[in-house]
Amino acid sequence: MTQNIEASPPSTPGPGSSAERDKLMTTELVPEQILPKVMSTFGLTAAYVFIICWVTGSSIMAAGGWTAIPMWVLGILTFLIPAGMAVVELGNLWPGQGGVYIWAYRTMGETWGFIGGYLSWVPVILNAASSPAVVLQFLLLAFHTELGLTTSIILQLVILWTVIGLALAKLSANQKIMNVVFVVYGVLTLTIFVCGLLFAVENGSATPFSWAEATIPNFAVAGFLYGTVLLYLLGVETPYNMGAEFLSVRRSGPRMILWGSTALVAIYLLTTLGTMMALPGDEIDPVTGIIGMLDVAGFPGLMEVSAVILAGIIIVALMTYQVAYSRLIFVSGLERHLPRIFTHLNPRTRNPVSAILIQGVISSLILVGLYSQSSMANVTIYLQGGLSTVWLLSGFFFLIPVIVARKKYADRYDTEKFWRIPGGMVGVWTVVIVGSIGTIGGIYYSFVTPWIDVPQSTWMTWVGGISLGMFALGLVVYVFGRRSAHKVSQEDALAHLAVFDLNKDAKSDTEAV
Repeated sequence: MTQNIEASPPSTPGPGSSAERDKLMTTELVPEQILPKVMSTFGLTAAYVFIICWVTGSSIMAAGGWTAIPMWVLGILTFLIPAGMAVVELGNLWPGQGGVYIWAYRTMGETWGFIGGYLSWVPVILNAASSPAVVLQFLLLAFHTELGLTTSIILQLVILWTVIGLALAKLSANQKIMNVVFVVYGVLTLTIFVCGLLFAVENGSATPFSWAEATIPNFAVAGFLYGTVLLYLLGVETPYNMGAEFLSVRRSGPRMILWGSTALVAIYLLTTLGTMMALPGDEIDPVTGIIGMLDVAGFPGLMEVSAVILAGIIIVALMTYQVAYSRLIFVSGLERHLPRIFTHLNPRTRNPVSAILIQGVISSLILVGLYSQSSMANVTIYLQGGLSTVWLLSGFFFLIPVIVARKKYADRYDTEKFWRIPGGMVGVWTVVIVGSIGTIGGIYYSFVTPWIDVPQSTWMTWVGGISLGMFALGLVVYVFGRRSAHKVSQEDALAHLAVFDLNKDAKSDTEAV
């Protein structure tokens, strides 16, 4: 049975026969046999929204005034749409576990595959370090209280490890939670928008309306909003980390991107508009503003209830993050970039336990280290700025591979039927160029322009320091992880996974009898 899950050593992409070129990687073979396929189209759409849609971004955008609207539109046109088209094509071409790692490996080589996978994985660390503070701020808003620094850090750690505990459950159970909370997310979005609209009808918009601001992006005054927009549109590629767990990648992938992006855009635009109509820009809290507006535009008690609900939604979103990103660590273990321990699966849940736990430990260390140095609100935004700068770089690892794939795998494009970017190479180049320009612009505005009221030098120091720290971590992981993993042969590294296939076959035999 062991031979059924052993893969031939992956070859570095290069000249040669198509058979050698298309030899299955370990991560394309093993997960398909041992991980359950449970992710439906609706479940994937919910996961897509939870991974990308951090609705607190609407608070920052709303504080920028009506110019936030053309910035949202520009970000959607220059990043979300090109990214979505690129990942659907690549996800159909290589529908395996690991997403961007496989795509970059197949088109750019093993080292670049690791770099692309790492840059795509880093956000889970920074997000898990900052988002418990967001959850806590909504709970503090709901109960109208304040906490000391030590108590705050302790509660953030409790929230983080509650999320880790949820992420360790079966993926099918997590999917049911996502599906229900996704519906709640939609209801909360409509509540925020309708309350803001009713307030504006009765009292006029709290943020004075201007056609010029609402239709023309003003980079001179609000360039930072473009970097913010791209941060809150990042993550399109992430659900493909779980490619082996899709019920059908080629059927569900395109639908997930289309429906998920539609829901994403609706949530962001409606909550931004609702907040602006109820509060003037200088009164919008950069984190809790989208719920704080209900204190003005809603009925008594609505803000408090909504704050608790949104705190719960963010917890589910964090759980989704932990689940999706742990797959990249699992893949790195399979490909021997990390020691064998990171390929350990829980026999009952089929979750990569070691991967989820290590994510929690690293995020906890960052959380304690940074929040003890500055205010909770400021550090939350600093981490998001660093997250944006690093994460945007990963975009090149699903934009550039589309061009390479069209040339290197032309035979597959000629003989296989799957969704691809329309317009041939002209369409591909248009998507890649537009997406790359948007990505570069996002990196610049994320690093150079402060998202909160702090000096530019302070902002750049924090964001630059966080980014450099993540790059240093990546170098350590690559050098020492690779060295440690290669002390064990590929056969020995995979041998412990054979039992999963054996158990599955034994169960099937029993049911057949």
